[in-house]
Amino acid sequence: MKADERSTGETGPPAVPDWRAVTLAFLKIGTVGFGGGFAVVELIHSELVLKKRWLTEQRFENMMALAELAPGALTVNLLAGIAYRLGGIGTMIVATAALLLPSFLLIIFLAGAFLAWQHHPMVQSAMEGLTAGVVGLLIAVAWDLIKRAPRHWCCLAVGAAALLLGLVFPVNPIWLVVMGGAAGGLKTWIAAHTRLKGAAVPPKS
Repeated sequence: MKADERSTGETGPPAVPDWRAVTLAFLKIGTVGFGGGFAVVELIHSELVLKKRWLTEQRFENMMALAELAPGALTVNLLAGIAYRLGGIGTMIVATAALLLPSFLLIIFLAGAFLAWQHHPMVQSAMEGLTAGVVGLLIAVAWDLIKRAPRHWCCLAVGAAALLLGLVFPVNPIWLVVMGGAAGGLKTWIAAHTRLKGAAVPPKS
């Protein structure tokens, strides 16, 4: 086994599923993926990258970056893009509908129940507990993303700057994502320019 395969857990090229398998996988994620946003990202990664091997780690990270750039819900953007990548427009439409169906049905039921019992002390305590649980999930997902983040000094500096701006100033997250992409592109340009300059210098006699 190669070194890069050991480090990423990948043993070959991604599998190519049909639209039925993608739809069933999305239906499962939509049924058990509680918390929304980054709380579901780890579930998506586990199902589609680690278990089914439909995506490589690099492809998943690329899709995450694109989903964050697009307006709307992160998980819907991410999974719609993945479905399009796996099977085209038809698979994207069917799989995204399967993803949203469980939430659609559940929210109809829960909305009616909540409106009828929202002032009950037991319901209010349950909502507080759910909020605390989601916060814990977000912290766990954030820590996992930190562990998988690149260790280059430029990436660390961009991450620290984005954290500082997000905490101190009311910056729209889209600008933080754009800033990170621009910084990564600048790092690559500087590295390429440095290599070209080094190659252009004639060797000393």
